[in-house]
Amino acid sequence: MLTRRRPLGTFGLGARAPEPPAEPEPERAPRPCTPVYPRDPFRNWAPVAAEKGPGDRLLALFRDRRFHRASEMAALMSPLEIGTALAAIVAKGYAFDRHGDSLRLRARDSGEKRQLLLALLDGLDLEAPRVDPEPVESGEALDDFDPEVDAPAPEESAARLPSGGGLVLSDPPAALTLPEEGAATRTAAILAKKGSGKTYLAGVLVEEMLDMANRVPVVVFDPMGVWWGLLSNADGTPGSREILLLGGPRGHLPVTAKSGARVADVVASAKPCAVVVDLSGLAPAEQHELVADFAERLWSLEKFCVHLVFDEADEFAPQRMGSAMQRRTLPAVERMVMRGRSRGIGVTLISLRPAVLSKNVLSQVDSMWILCLVGPNDTNAVGNWLANRVSEQQRVECLSQVPVLPRGTAYFLAGGEHPMFRRFRVRRKRTFDSSDTPTSRGARASTLSRPPSELLEQARKILSEVVGRSEKS
Repeated sequence: MLTRRRPLGTFGLGARAPEPPAEPEPERAPRPCTPVYPRDPFRNWAPVAAEKGPGDRLLALFRDRRFHRASEMAALMSPLEIGTALAAIVAKGYAFDRHGDSLRLRARDSGEKRQLLLALLDGLDLEAPRVDPEPVESGEALDDFDPEVDAPAPEESAARLPSGGGLVLSDPPAALTLPEEGAATRTAAILAKKGSGKTYLAGVLVEEMLDMANRVPVVVFDPMGVWWGLLSNADGTPGSREILLLGGPRGHLPVTAKSGARVADVVASAKPCAVVVDLSGLAPAEQHELVADFAERLWSLEKFCVHLVFDEADEFAPQRMGSAMQRRTLPAVERMVMRGRSRGIGVTLISLRPAVLSKNVLSQVDSMWILCLVGPNDTNAVGNWLANRVSEQQRVECLSQVPVLPRGTAYFLAGGEHPMFRRFRVRRKRTFDSSDTPTSRGARASTLSRPPSELLEQARKILSEVVGRSEKS
């Protein structure tokens, strides 16, 4: 038999008192947006001018878009107050970029996990003398950028970047500057989804290698035809480096599928500053044949230092074979990555899909550059490489952040005797950005440099026999 439920008060707990009406919150004037906060989702934060607590005082310090050292924070408050302030700022939706003993504030990206307080405080020297040092050179906020609109003038870029201090890859330069020693024979992978800036970063890396004191030839295999910008300055004027462009509609000399061995001879004998092999006019199987012939010929020559860059590297070192010719390119690339150092050969692999790049090749690289990656298979491939090379905390941080990295922001990870783990903003290119996505405004005009006539004639003689035979056939 069903009985009527008795009211709550009959059990001795008392009747629930009606809740008083909520008082309307006073309206606050919206704060103006600043370059650091292009969107201002944190309206509940107390006005900074009031400086009611440590969080407000620390927020006021960081609103200038600059890196600030731990000693600057220690000049404002005690170490305990700094920890409390950082926790309050992070809880409100902000994040910090870390560089050595300095922090810089930014808005947390959509989908980015809240930073751990321990990770922010670890290594900060909060007991330093309470002085007000010159701030570390600041970079841009970590939001998206347009290389055409935002690029500084060439003279401004030259003024900001030190010369002779290593390979400067970041802005500010101190965020990531690698030593020149061993750079030519280093093996590395640059991984990112399309449009994230992987070719742009590779171009910056090649620029630095071409400007090294002990320069070695750099050979770029370009299946997409987007590397010709190395022959022009950022403003479209002709560059000053001795770069030979082979193949493609802009090439100084043509190449065919049979030219691979002769291209290796050109690099070995003429030793130009760089050779860009534009493969965009060849079918995939022809591209594979040229690269296979080049690699086999290069390995048979007398030892000399050279650095090879394979754009769309999964074409030449795939996880699964697509053509019969790839059965020659894969072991050739694998040999150079695994054993090329003893012969003076370094390799940089560029790919938008690490999941389809040969795992045997990927596992052998010394270092890795990671921009935005979203596919679970791709992030898993990166995670496998990170295992036993960086700490578990660094591995978790990297894998949690790469799906939401802004364009032009990257992680650099290196294992071995001197491990490195850095998040940085890629500096501006000093050469023309020919890999930029075309828009309705049309492509920007540029004029390419021409190599010296002696170099061009020597390369023509070496290539002419193969090209001529191919045309006759």
